[in-house]
Amino acid sequence: MTKKDGWRVLAVCLVLGLGTIALFSPAFTFGFVNYEDQYYVTNNLHVNKGLAGVFGWAFQTGYGNAWQPLTWLSHALDCQIYGLQPRGHHVTNLILHALNSILAFLVLRQLTGAFWRSAVVAAFFAWHPLHVEVVAWIAERKGLLCAFFWLLALWAYARYVENSKARRSSSKFYYIGAVVLFAFALLSKPVAVTLPLILLLLDWWPLGRLAATPERAAAKQALFLLVEKIPFLVLAAAACVITFLVVDHNHTLEPMAQLPFRIRFVTAGMSCFRYLAESFWPADLGAVYPFVLHEPKLKLVGVALVLAAISVVAVQARKTRPYWLVGWLWFLGTLFPVLNLVQAGAQPMADRYMYLPSIGLWMLVCWEAYDLAAPLRRGRAALGGLCALLLAACCAASFIQLGYWKNEGTLLSRIPDSKANPKGHADYTAYLMLHGQFPQAQAECEKAIALFPNSAPFQVLLGNILFGEGKLDEAIEKYKLALRLDRSSNLARLGLGNAFLGKHLVAEAAEEFKAVLQDEPKNFEAHHLLARCFVLQGNAAAGAAEFHASLTSEINQPQTLNEFAWLLATDPHVEIRHGDLAVKLAVRARDLTHGQEPAILGTLAAAYAEIGDFDKAVATGQEAHDLAMAQGRKPLAETNLLLLAHYRAHEPFREKH
Repeated sequence: MTKKDGWRVLAVCLVLGLGTIALFSPAFTFGFVNYEDQYYVTNNLHVNKGLAGVFGWAFQTGYGNAWQPLTWLSHALDCQIYGLQPRGHHVTNLILHALNSILAFLVLRQLTGAFWRSAVVAAFFAWHPLHVEVVAWIAERKGLLCAFFWLLALWAYARYVENSKARRSSSKFYYIGAVVLFAFALLSKPVAVTLPLILLLLDWWPLGRLAATPERAAAKQALFLLVEKIPFLVLAAAACVITFLVVDHNHTLEPMAQLPFRIRFVTAGMSCFRYLAESFWPADLGAVYPFVLHEPKLKLVGVALVLAAISVVAVQARKTRPYWLVGWLWFLGTLFPVLNLVQAGAQPMADRYMYLPSIGLWMLVCWEAYDLAAPLRRGRAALGGLCALLLAACCAASFIQLGYWKNEGTLLSRIPDSKANPKGHADYTAYLMLHGQFPQAQAECEKAIALFPNSAPFQVLLGNILFGEGKLDEAIEKYKLALRLDRSSNLARLGLGNAFLGKHLVAEAAEEFKAVLQDEPKNFEAHHLLARCFVLQGNAAAGAAEFHASLTSEINQPQTLNEFAWLLATDPHVEIRHGDLAVKLAVRARDLTHGQEPAILGTLAAAYAEIGDFDKAVATGQEAHDLAMAQGRKPLAETNLLLLAHYRAHEPFREKH
């Protein structure tokens, strides 16, 4: 590389890196969103402890239905550096995206030798609004980290090929590096399994390795290339097996995932088309997209013809314009694992899924545009001006889209295809209900039910809203309707049992929870609620056993931890009380809620009193009282004040049964 080329490369890298950071910098002021950020960071006590407390867990856990130890380590490192201040976590995401954009440029330039086309592809990759989700969503660190190692593996492979042709000994180093970096990508997110396919495509074009060489005939060369990919294929296969083993196959899928293959196949085709459309006209983007249930047949035929036509053109142009086939297969191949053809969830498509596939698509477009403009007088200058305008439009659209990620309310209120997106309405319903906006939540839930009336989970959701409003009889009717729609709906049974508890029908509630546990012995919520029933019936020993079973299935439950700790600290029977364990459970509940729940602080005070540490009991009880007052929860504050009288008199509190 000449000195002039070196300066050009540096200039492009600076524009890509600094331009990306400037564009997405508003995300630095965003908080965490209660849209999986709690699972990955805020309520994940393993991650919260920093690197020292996460190593063993990260490599053993299948938490999140995926094996992604490097992702957990990345989040833990952020927690160690920044704590739970969201700014630092957003900074890491943005830096990774900026690095990935620079890598996309360097990798394409290394592979193809095309400077400006590689730079434009990288710019679209960096600034396109489809990639806002990956950058602004802290929980999507896995996608950024995976892409970082995936692109580095491509770069190492390109260097390996270059050094192999020059017969340099360093080629082995780059080959091993590519394999190791691929392993890192898989340890970040299993979707990296598509890399071997991309390597084979690149062997054909632009690397030109499928042709016969002086040492090997064409057939032997093809066989050599396949053998060369064996380490990559072994790693990919291992990642698939591990992912299959850690996925919770007994987990009840969300309603829209419970669909026949025909609908999922049609949805996959529509998703491919929509990804194409949104790449060129990114409108109506959002967090939750619908399955295709009732599209007109004529539209489906049209979409199928478009996808087939592009495929035919790509095959026919393989000799004169090989980038068509490589770009198209890159796009389809890297999308395949996330098209939901294998039933795995209720998300048929997502903006984040286009992160790596977009590189293949933009490579196809930019190379074709360059070839079309090349014969024209001043064609390349005109093309450069057009690219500048399009990139400016992308930046403007990304800036607008970024604003929707400010919090989960602004995010979930933006529902793509709102007239055909029941899950989008259901997710927004859950947000509204969580924030006590029950009338608005009911209106959204009724929109979801109108689009999918036979959905038992949506009826359960409506029952939960009515339950939250204190309309217990109406809630019971909705739960019973859900059970008529789906006799196996444990969500409905849990809701029904909760409503029975609200009406003090403890025996009836217990029967519902027992029925759930017969079907799902590790259902932590059913164990928790059954424990509550036993305590209300005066059977504290059975209640303690059920609390323990609930926490064995899922330890990060502040409410369960709190109720169990209270039982162990205040039960009148000495054989039930266990002060040390009560303190341990209450401390964990306090940490999970970051000390912002006065009821949990009150329980911790009672636990301190049980072990005779009345100084801590008084201090913590006073903190609970003051926090309850600050939050406007006067009855809870008064209760803590009464408890403080016991602790100041050096008396532990005892419940009366």
